[in-house]
Amino acid sequence: MKNLFFLGEIMSDISVEELAVILEEDDKWLTENYNKLIQQYPGQMVAINDGKVVAVGREVRDYCAARQKAGLVGPLLINVPHPDDLEPFLI
Repeated sequence: MKNLFFLGEIMSDISVEELAVILEEDDKWLTENYNKLIQQYPGQMVAINDGKVVAVGREVRDYCAARQKAGLVGPLLINVPHPDDLEPFLI
């Protein structure tokens, strides 16, 4: 999915195995909550960490500032599409 980003350079303190578990858990949460995110945060970047939205912004720098301020280790960052952008794909 091209809307997913993960800032790997901030993950140096954890193992690849730990990173895989984090990504799997966040991906599961994202799958279950994707439609809710589209409704609540259309057209914004959303950081997901431990099954929670931890930062919201319009640009990556907004996310990075919020992540650093909160002392997070690098949550999953997604670009939530605006519902209008999805209409051509809906049948």
